[in-house]
Amino acid sequence: MITDQQVEFFQTFGFLPLREAFSADEMTAIGDTFDGMLAKDREGRPFPGETRQALYGIAERNPLLSDLAQDDRIYSTVERLLGPGFHWLCSEGNLYVGETEWHPDGSRLNFPPMKVSLYLDTLTRATGCLRVIPGSHRLPLHEALRPIEKLGVPGTDVPCHFLESNPGDVLFLNMNIWHAAYGGAVGRRHLAVNFVPEATEPEHVELMKTNHRTLINLMERFQYSQPGRAFTDDFLNSERPRIRRMASKWVELGLQ
Repeated sequence: MITDQQVEFFQTFGFLPLREAFSADEMTAIGDTFDGMLAKDREGRPFPGETRQALYGIAERNPLLSDLAQDDRIYSTVERLLGPGFHWLCSEGNLYVGETEWHPDGSRLNFPPMKVSLYLDTLTRATGCLRVIPGSHRLPLHEALRPIEKLGVPGTDVPCHFLESNPGDVLFLNMNIWHAAYGGAVGRRHLAVNFVPEATEPEHVELMKTNHRTLINLMERFQYSQPGRAFTDDFLNSERPRIRRMASKWVELGLQ
């Protein structure tokens, strides 16, 4: 269970790293599963390394990976940070190519989504670790950075915090925060499970529907062969109470 100080840190700066949350054996199993699922999406072909590969719905398709979402190390932390009624948003498995320029994952300041990331390779500031601008998930800094080119410096020189990580670390990130990555090797691996707070207003539900449409479009762009469906029946109707609760909003909305 995270402390009140860690909750305050996340609210203030927009990110929270939990170091060595998962063991080496757990990460080996997660990494092997990840590699196998992305290879299956490529139908066994080698990763060409020309553009990013992303497999959305990766956790929803695999019991080991979906278990991460109900694991206390993730579930209880998300519950402290987003509140007890939070919803499942989606999952993604990425093989990155090249640099990721500065951007936020949208600007949903009144309904902030959360990305929970496990990087499956050691990443430093020299090898493509995530860079964040602390506090940029909040106004006025969030909008003051748009467009970031007006800062007049290369993306690599933008003042930031380097979220260096090792396999087993978990990074909790407000998706409105400005972030980037530079200098990483081709094929660096990233697994993420994503959440939103409880949808208490009609506009929150509309944002969830919009996210679902965007997700289907991303699946069509970046996946090789998997069907264009965000969630599986096994996930939506899971016998595991925490997963069934998190997924229940999608069942209510009739979205798959």
